Amino acid sequence: MYKIVVLLTVLALCAACEDAGQPGPVSVPTESQHTGNDQGSKIAFATDRDGPDPVGNSGNQEIYIMSPDGTDQTRLTNNLAIDGAPALSPSGRKIAFHSTRENPGPPPRAIDIYLMNVDGTDQTQLTHLTALGLGALDPAWAPNGRQVVFSSQVEPREIFVIDVDGTGLTNLTNHPARDADPDWSPDGRSIAFTSSRDGNREIYVMGADGSAPTRLTFAATIDERPAWSIDGRSIAFNSNRDGNQEIYVMNADGTEPVRLTFDAREDARSGWSPDGKQIVFDRRVETGHFEVFVMNADGTDQTRLTTSVAGAFSGFGSWGVGPVLPPRGPVISGD
Repeated sequence: MYKIVVLLTVLALCAACEDAGQPGPVSVPTESQHTGNDQGSKIAFATDRDGPDPVGNSGNQEIYIMSPDGTDQTRLTNNLAIDGAPALSPSGRKIAFHSTRENPGPPPRAIDIYLMNVDGTDQTQLTHLTALGLGALDPAWAPNGRQVVFSSQVEPREIFVIDVDGTGLTNLTNHPARDADPDWSPDGRSIAFTSSRDGNREIYVMGADGSAPTRLTFAATIDERPAWSIDGRSIAFNSNRDGNQEIYVMNADGTEPVRLTFDAREDARSGWSPDGKQIVFDRRVETGHFEVFVMNADGTDQTRLTTSVAGAFSGFGSWGVGPVLPPRGPVISGD
């Protein structure tokens, strides 16, 4: 009888929580909450496998989503524009991406940030920087899901932040040098980015309000595209400091950089799995184009997830939690 009473009490409390409809505090994902291969973990990516595009390239970029093992590759966007650089929201319910759909070609193209549901529905324009002569690309989410940070397209590139309702557009960098590739720290306090303000592309970090930009890398070559680990202790990035573009990881203060990839071809654009145990990245393969790979956080077990048609690429992987999607549109089996 005691067990039945306890069970009924727990069920009543759960129902009350659902009926209240009040969101709880935003928390950084941890291993106890989800894992990289749990139900609903997804990788969004861009590919031009479905071309051609308006200016004669091999394919027209669209956004796809797939399971972490490369299966269930499902197309989410379908238009004549370039849709690229997808970024899954912290809840896994939304995807931010950049698109040229306001003017897909010929150049100069319009490019702005858009939002959509993770199943591809409700595609809406978030920024209107093309109208300001700037353009917007490479979005990344604030950990609370209420803001998106991105960089402008026109040189010198700047880093902006905007609320998800389209208000509060703010230039965070205001510097004559190139500032790009922003990524928000899991605690919401900092933004890592690439800057050439000291003469070479290096990794910097600044406050979420743009304050106190601090240089983290000091290589004589290019360090770019920082990606915070889920626990905020590490930053992955790509660099050609050893003669070839490879993936590295360092402490969040810039110390102890470690090379993870040793491929003869180019490795770039890394991102972390929801449990922090794996990294998704792009590798240039035998065709000369990029494909999506994953590896363990220590660089082991590098596995290819996509194989595009001849002349096409797949890349810009964003790994996050998300609901299991019902069948929608063409589904391509994994490699």
